[in-house]
Amino acid sequence: MKSENNETKFRIGAITGLIGAVSMLIGAALWGSSGTDLWLALESGHVEGYLTAAGGLKGQLIANLSIWIFGTFIFGIAGIIMAGLSDQKPFYSLIADYSYKVAIPMVIISYVAMLAVVVQIAPDTSPMSIATAKAVGWIGVRIDDIATLLMLGLGPLFISLSGKSHWVPGWLLVWSYVAAFLGVISIVVLYFPGLGQYGFMVIPLGLGWMIAASIVLFKRAKQQQG
Repeated sequence: MKSENNETKFRIGAITGLIGAVSMLIGAALWGSSGTDLWLALESGHVEGYLTAAGGLKGQLIANLSIWIFGTFIFGIAGIIMAGLSDQKPFYSLIADYSYKVAIPMVIISYVAMLAVVVQIAPDTSPMSIATAKAVGWIGVRIDDIATLLMLGLGPLFISLSGKSHWVPGWLLVWSYVAAFLGVISIVVLYFPGLGQYGFMVIPLGLGWMIAASIVLFKRAKQQQG
């Protein structure tokens, strides 16, 4: 019975992890191909240019942010499931669980704020609109930066620490250390003008870790089944 229960948890964790990570990658492709970057616009002070560009790409950016909202929710569920797969190190498991439970609403609020800039303000470039976009956009991107640390940096680290003697292989643990380090860097660079682009390095590492962890869980599920 316990083996069947573990198999189900491993399989659900794997499926939600892959769906969440792939959704985030699809959203990232839509965002990247749009050529718009709210982070860069705020850092460089070219918010007017961002609003003009976003106004002509509303459909694509709405799809991008909507997919990210969906992906964040599923990704977070996967993280919570993975955090609970091992009870041998409850302290690490609890921190991982809280990381995702705090990050999910933060990211959703962040993307809703960005949607407000795209839907309600762009392409208007009046002084009032630019000032509003700066304020709302800044709140959105900063919340997202903090949540990214939790979801793609600290979450994987503490999941790996809690499950390293149960289901997490050594190489996946090392991967989580790198993701956590880059997650911290993503926050540190915010205090150094011109280095903001380096904060995005944690994203491919964190998403890659979730995909790799999901594949590991699929293999563990088959072992439990056997």
